[in-house]
Amino acid sequence: MSPLTTVLLSLLLLGFAASSNCPDGWVHFGTSCYHFSHDTESMPVADLVCQHLDGHLVEIESSEENTYLASKAAALKASFWTGLSDMQQESVWLWYDSGRHLTSTSFQHWFPNEPNNAGMDENCAYISSGSWNDAPCHLALHYICEKDDGSSEIVG
Repeated sequence: MSPLTTVLLSLLLLGFAASSNCPDGWVHFGTSCYHFSHDTESMPVADLVCQHLDGHLVEIESSEENTYLASKAAALKASFWTGLSDMQQESVWLWYDSGRHLTSTSFQHWFPNEPNNAGMDENCAYISSGSWNDAPCHLALHYICEKDDGSSEIVG
């Protein structure tokens, strides 16, 4: 093997190692690691499980992230809790972990005519087929945990 081939192969392997900072059972996309649950839980319990795994319920911030998560969810043929809810105040949607508001300028991808709070009891959001829907928080659904992949450098 030539010295140039050895150097290129080493750089490629280092690139793989650097891009896979996620623990076993987690997948990497962007600067996050994601865990797609195999079990089902209510949304509040799902959040506790994610915290136990040193993460939080997923916060979807872009169409690229939504597309990635939707493709994984479709492959697993399941609906998944996100970290979005309006439990504190009806129609004021907040990301559960960060407390950030879902605003008209935030990325969002609701099914048509959603959220609709059907039955006056739909305060948590899940992703299914790439779109979001509100549902009762006590339903047992799969869930997606998210955590930083550790590649972000803090300066200061």
